[in-house]
Amino acid sequence: MTPRPKKILICVNRRFKTSEASCAACGSLAIAEAIEAGIRDRRIDIAFDRFVCLGQCQKGPTVKLVPSDFILGTSINMVDGILDELEVAGGTKKDSDAEPPAHLLRS
Repeated sequence: MTPRPKKILICVNRRFKTSEASCAACGSLAIAEAIEAGIRDRRIDIAFDRFVCLGQCQKGPTVKLVPSDFILGTSINMVDGILDELEVAGGTKKDSDAEPPAHLLRS
C-alpha cells in the first residue's frame, strides 16, 4: 500500500546558464501556481512547497510527493490529473479546518 502523501514539492530552480536544463525554464512556475491554486480551491489536505532543485534537471519539471515518488516531465496539462490523485489519496480539509480555533481569535 502506498503511503498517503503529506506534502508536494515542486522544483522551481532556474540555472544561471540558459543553455542548461532547469525546471523553471520548462514551465515549473506556472505548474506550481496551478497546483497551489488547485489545492486551495479543492481544499485538498496536503502541504505545498516550492523547492529549489530536486536533482532531476534533465527530466523536469519535477514534482515530488512526500513520502512517495517523483513525477518527472510534468506539464501544465497534467495538473488536473495530479490534483485528482491528490484529492483521492489525501482527502479534503473539513470546514472546521478553514479557520483558526475561536480561542485563538480572542485577544
